[in-house]
Amino acid sequence: MKTQILKAVDLCKSFANNGGQNHVLDMINLEIYKGDFTVIMGSSGAGKSTLLYTLSGMDTATNGKIYYKDKELNSYAEKQMADIRAREFGFIFQQMHLISNLTLLENAAVVGYLGQKKSTKEVRERALALLTQTHVEHAKDRLPSQVSGGEAQRAAIARAMMNEPEIIFADEPTGALNKRNTEDVLDLLTELNRQGQSILMVTHDIRAAIHADRFLYLEDGKISGEMEMPPYESKDAKNREKQVDAWLSSMSW
Repeated sequence: MKTQILKAVDLCKSFANNGGQNHVLDMINLEIYKGDFTVIMGSSGAGKSTLLYTLSGMDTATNGKIYYKDKELNSYAEKQMADIRAREFGFIFQQMHLISNLTLLENAAVVGYLGQKKSTKEVRERALALLTQTHVEHAKDRLPSQVSGGEAQRAAIARAMMNEPEIIFADEPTGALNKRNTEDVLDLLTELNRQGQSILMVTHDIRAAIHADRFLYLEDGKISGEMEMPPYESKDAKNREKQVDAWLSSMSW
């Protein structure tokens, strides 16, 4: 039986627009389960990133409730929410947001000092272990400007894993990468998911989406479709791509 880790109830997000309201998220109800690799898809402007940021507490909902481990996130003060984001959530973005004057090792380590009772030595050892796991340890002493986009994104994944997050939130994590680096990053995310890591990812790329096992389709601020597939296996990639493409077509993508 799956364990629910994140839940949205009647979630709404609106923005003022020329004297009116633009309802980006409209009464969304969903559950995210531990160990799942869930992907959110939809046309441009559907609210995918807004949903991701709202669920993670990086943005605030206009109405509705969000529960994390059965506790209502909406009731938390900003400092409490910041602590949860630092200690229990991991984030990967299209633009890596690495600190330009820190090495990859220092970038991976920096979040380990936030709210953690670990020594400097312990933090650096974990950061190095994660850079090794993400296959970028050879560049640990280089600055972000001295490595490829793929290496920088793998370092960003190491940073996201630093505090052993319950969920990784990924917003178009391969959007700025070439084909080879895209495959490397997706293989890495797939491997982390096989190890039990929960992942919630926004993407517009079918080749990225097929690595997930659960698919949500967002349209006009609502979840209009859902599909599940068995865990990803590379030998099934072409068939999975056909299935996802057919499903998206049925959603009028």
